[in-house]
Amino acid sequence: MKLSIVLICLCTLLSCQSKLSEETINKIKEKESFWQTRNNLITKNKTALEYPIKKDTAIGNETRFNAITVNSGSFQFEIYIDDVLLTNFKGEASKGQGGRIGSEQLNPLLLTSGTHEIKVRMYPSFGEKVFGPGGGIGICFIHYKDGDLRTRVFNEKMRGKDGIRLDQDNDQWVSDKGEYGNSDYVEAHFEPKEPLPIKGLPVYEWRSTFDAEVPHDLTGWRNSVNLQKEQEDEKKDIKKELIAEYQKVYEIIKNRDVEGYLTLVKDREELLGKTMYYTEKERKEKRKMAEELLNNSDFELEPLFPETFKLEYQGYGKLATLLHLADGEGIIRMRNKSNPDENIYLDFLFQRKVKSGKLTVI
Repeated sequence: MKLSIVLICLCTLLSCQSKLSEETINKIKEKESFWQTRNNLITKNKTALEYPIKKDTAIGNETRFNAITVNSGSFQFEIYIDDVLLTNFKGEASKGQGGRIGSEQLNPLLLTSGTHEIKVRMYPSFGEKVFGPGGGIGICFIHYKDGDLRTRVFNEKMRGKDGIRLDQDNDQWVSDKGEYGNSDYVEAHFEPKEPLPIKGLPVYEWRSTFDAEVPHDLTGWRNSVNLQKEQEDEKKDIKKELIAEYQKVYEIIKNRDVEGYLTLVKDREELLGKTMYYTEKERKEKRKMAEELLNNSDFELEPLFPETFKLEYQGYGKLATLLHLADGEGIIRMRNKSNPDENIYLDFLFQRKVKSGKLTVI
């Protein structure tokens, strides 16, 4: 969430920064097997299919919001929509029976109406190497109009208000159907389901598709160059290119260059504004938030260390980012000077709009 700099200057800038801590080095070593296992899973599950599969919308200009609710326990997880990260839950909060309850807006990742893919990558609770018994993730699909939850509608094809339960149980709850006393009434009950075969595994991936309608048809990253294919087929060094772009991002934030930052994320913010129906007031509030963050003297920017960077592709290869090998979060980090445990991670996804074009934030 960019200017062009010669490699020698980049190397000098990075090497002049403070030494990587022993704690971070140890965390990276501990994570080596995790990243290898995860990479193997991604390679194994790679498919030629890409979503969305566009369908005409019937909702006109309705300001429809699509969302999911998530209810988890004893699992760490990442959720992707059309192969773009929506949200994740990792770290010590998942220890033991720890979990998460909340909702996530899907609109920012729904560029058009049609069939979309949801992918849930699951990991054992923090500190565990493999899945034991118990635990699970519940996902419920809804949509509503004009930001008014009173208009909420459940996606019946995704099990309505009961949602989908990802766990090792061999049955699932089905709520009352119909009106009591009527001939079509069905009392709430458990019915059989296929349990996830995850016990003893270090990672598991579940995929499905769902239909959703939005009142727009946006390009976003859908027609962007496939960066992963450029790397694999043309031997392009995408990681090296990304590092150079991240250094520009770093300098913008380091210099508290608000205008530079807003120019950097312009495409991303415009796309977000369209998918979330921002008013002019909301756009100004977003800009104010960016200004306040960059000008907040309580936070300092942490140094960049290339040896901590992991290249990650999303959007079926059309998006690229750098993750930190110690924790899988973004590499641009701001730490509170008076409270070192308070961190802000800034994530950026890059695309190449046209062949031979530069990488830009989306």
